[in-house]
Amino acid sequence: MHSFFLARIAALLGAWLLVAPAAVSPAEVEKAPKTMVSLVETDNGRTIDVRPGETVQVTLPENATTGFRWAVDHYDQDSIEAVSTEPHYPAKAVGAGGEVAFSFRAKKIGSGEIVLKHWRPWEGDASVTDCFRVQLHVQPQR
Repeated sequence: MHSFFLARIAALLGAWLLVAPAAVSPAEVEKAPKTMVSLVETDNGRTIDVRPGETVQVTLPENATTGFRWAVDHYDQDSIEAVSTEPHYPAKAVGAGGEVAFSFRAKKIGSGEIVLKHWRPWEGDASVTDCFRVQLHVQPQR
C-alpha cells in the first residue's frame, strides 16, 4: 500500500514538472531573442534606430515564376550581419506569388545601409527593376 502512494506521488510530480514554468537564469535571458523590427515595401527609404542584438526583418512581395527575385545587393558588414533569407509561397500553383523575408542583426554601434534589389540574376544588373533601401543607426543599449 505504501509503494502505491509513492508511485502515485511520483506520477503526479512528473505531470506537474511537465506543466510547471521553469526558472530562467540571467544567462538564458541574455540569450533570448532580441526585439525584431519588421519592415515592408512601404518602409523603403526609412531610417531605423536599433540596438545591438536586435533583428530587422524586411518582407517584400515576390513572384519567382517571373524569374525576378529579391536579393541582397549590399549591407554594411561592420555594424550589420545577414541572418537569413526565407521565401514564403503559400499557394503551390504555377504563377502564384508570395513574399520573401530577409533578416539582419545589428552587430555593433554605428550606421549602415541595407540595399536589396529585385532582378533576374542571370541577366545581371541591367535587369534590376526595383531597389529597397533602409538606413540602420545601431545605438547603445539603454
